[in-house]
Amino acid sequence: MRIDLASPIDVGDFRLRANDLLAHQVLPADIDWHADASLSSGCVVHGKGAGTPMRPSALHSIVPRSFVRLTELVVLHRDAGRFALLYRLLWRLVHEPELAGASGDRDMALAQSMAQGVRRDVVKVRNGLRLRALAPLAGVPLAYAWCDPHHRVTEVVAESLTRTQPAPAWLLASPDRCVLWTGDQLLCGPGVDAVQARAMNDEKWHDLAVELAESSLEAV
Repeated sequence: MRIDLASPIDVGDFRLRANDLLAHQVLPADIDWHADASLSSGCVVHGKGAGTPMRPSALHSIVPRSFVRLTELVVLHRDAGRFALLYRLLWRLVHEPELAGASGDRDMALAQSMAQGVRRDVVKVRNGLRLRALAPLAGVPLAYAWCDPHHRVTEVVAESLTRTQPAPAWLLASPDRCVLWTGDQLLCGPGVDAVQARAMNDEKWHDLAVELAESSLEAV
């Protein structure tokens, strides 16, 4: 069974699909998970998509909160098998409750290793960011930074940046995504690779910010 997710990092969509699959007793081995990065739209912060709220279910009383947090980190990893691993663990937590407190489990150890890799990448990218102020365009100030994270952490880093750099508006770009902070909200769009970033002047960065803002308005 092929399952197409809304985004490579949307843990909300994964949980909704996983809940339905578990309800229908679909075995982990019978699922082929897919998440096309080119089809994702909007911002997904910590894997929580605006359009994929979590429905209450019996899983809330079975799955430990530590696994919920683990899932939010693992979905940001670039390993193509991350969703299969997470669903397999979810299936096992439902059918093998003792797994929650087990030590030395191979699947759990792999997921925890992925989560740790994502945590390290968030810290590395965040510590290496240097926002550069652009020349104001029509009196509008804007700063930008480009990064190339190992995992899909651009939106998570952007979220943390809103707390340390609340003003002026800034643009965080990576090969995965571009995230514009307007001072009120985060707006996301397609990424910018290293070659594109090097070729962009102040005006083009401003133009990109305007495109992100306008595309967000059109989506409303």
